[in-house]
Amino acid sequence: MTYALEIKNLKKSFGNLEVIRGLSLTAKKGEVLCIIGSSGSGKSTLLRCVNLLDIPDSGEVYVNGELLKMKKDKKGKSIPAEQKQVDRIRSKLGMVFQSFNLWSHMTVLQNVIEAPIHVQKVDKELARKNGYLLLEKVGIAEKADQYPSSLSGGQQQRAAIARALAIKPDVMLFDEPTSSLDPELVGEVLKVMQSLAEEGRTMIIVTHEMGFAKEVSSKVIFLDQGRIEEEGTPSNFFNNPQTVRLKRFLATNL
Repeated sequence: MTYALEIKNLKKSFGNLEVIRGLSLTAKKGEVLCIIGSSGSGKSTLLRCVNLLDIPDSGEVYVNGELLKMKKDKKGKSIPAEQKQVDRIRSKLGMVFQSFNLWSHMTVLQNVIEAPIHVQKVDKELARKNGYLLLEKVGIAEKADQYPSSLSGGQQQRAAIARALAIKPDVMLFDEPTSSLDPELVGEVLKVMQSLAEEGRTMIIVTHEMGFAKEVSSKVIFLDQGRIEEEGTPSNFFNNPQTVRLKRFLATNL
């Protein structure tokens, strides 16, 4: 089987701190994986290793069956073997960050169409048309010509989701997309994400929203100290946890 995303024995350290310790997982096309765990468990680093914002020390990452090729530099450190491949793989991965990361000097629409025009060489008028459609999808079409600073946190995150969708990715990666939002704005972002899941999009979501994970995910993964401690369907995962660590985590986070 060719998975939308496959990770084999991934390892990542920062100095003497082991953050990811031989982690393996798979996501089939259309699956929604929700990754939960305590702060410092390696959740965000895992996502950053997938699109090479952080470079894994070892292990393998496959996107739609294509292995991300790595090599060793003169100091023995892992680096990407081909920048062209990195650029191509990144174009298949839509990343949504905690802190929006919108370009402040561009309007919302300009943020959305920047990558399609300048990276994927899409015709400008077609990119604008698609950009408006995506802003309609996330419910902020009326904000197209405004700058990010005039938007609420929830609106900015929805703009960031539209920007990630604009490259037509095979896999969407979400790194705690609601963690920096005021509580009253969380729901509007989760609603957009739920609609994407219902479209059959492949999504890997690092989240602390347990209710969302229970309702939307195909599989829930509990990370603890850089390893997968437990995983399963939402029903089994939340209703019948097997490990002491997961039972403790759920007791304090549900």
